[in-house]
Amino acid sequence: MTQFLIFLLFVSISLPIWAQNTPAPAANQQNQLVTKPTIMVFPFFKEGEDIRTILEGDVNRRIVLTKVKEAFDNRGYSTVDFISKARNLQTNSVLNGAQTDVKTQIIQASGADIAVEVEYDVYKGAGTKVKVILTAYETSTSASLSNKMGESPFFNTNDIGALAAKATEGVINDFLNVMQEKFTDIVQNGKYMAVEFGLTENANITMSSEVSKGGLPLSDTIEEWIGENSKGYHIQGVTDLRLIFDQVRIPRTDAQGKNLTPTRYALEILKFCNALTLAEQPTKKLKIERTIKGNTLFINFK
Repeated sequence: MTQFLIFLLFVSISLPIWAQNTPAPAANQQNQLVTKPTIMVFPFFKEGEDIRTILEGDVNRRIVLTKVKEAFDNRGYSTVDFISKARNLQTNSVLNGAQTDVKTQIIQASGADIAVEVEYDVYKGAGTKVKVILTAYETSTSASLSNKMGESPFFNTNDIGALAAKATEGVINDFLNVMQEKFTDIVQNGKYMAVEFGLTENANITMSSEVSKGGLPLSDTIEEWIGENSKGYHIQGVTDLRLIFDQVRIPRTDAQGKNLTPTRYALEILKFCNALTLAEQPTKKLKIERTIKGNTLFINFK
């Protein structure tokens, strides 16, 4: 009996100690498991500037680019080397083409989630200082994610790389925090897009025209599809001539895990619209034309 009481006493003392030493699950552990984006750092292009000059003629620009890229590498981000990617596209049409086309081609070829544009200026006074401007874009929609400007103090040196690193150090953490927060929002809630539906001059329908799918007006049928194929939306306005979604949150990837770009989302809208017919003329299919400008998709019924 004495041994049994001693055993119970041992258990009653041990249990609380065991419970206190058992590690509790981390708070919001699931929210902490965030996907880090792949980043490509690229230089700011001045209008009319030849990319071959940027790659081969401006040593300081390459140094500043490398310093910023190293800041991302040191914080565990996967980065795509802009210079290597551009040199892999060494054709006259790419390297000597229009500025916007060059930038677009390289960004699209990079496969990166985010493109970070780097601009720098060198100032002479009581020494030398460097100002660095960082701007992050989501590559598929060109939506701005983060903007920061940092500058080094004046130093009696001409080491532009060291000054650029100093300028970057002061703002990189805030820049990354804002960028990562917005990218996490994209992963969880989708990319922001604007989608505007309208009519061409020769269209013989309106947004009130009833269509084959349930006999609903065209505007309601479109809204129903957007609701089923987005993570959220907001309608700015609807009339007989226009239906404007100023915010549509499209998923970052499709069911197969492939990047759902604005062009691919526009293709899905095309398929949906081409399957519609007028309720009064079931054999007459609706046709559309589409245009994408930045993160805005324009759809017009013909």
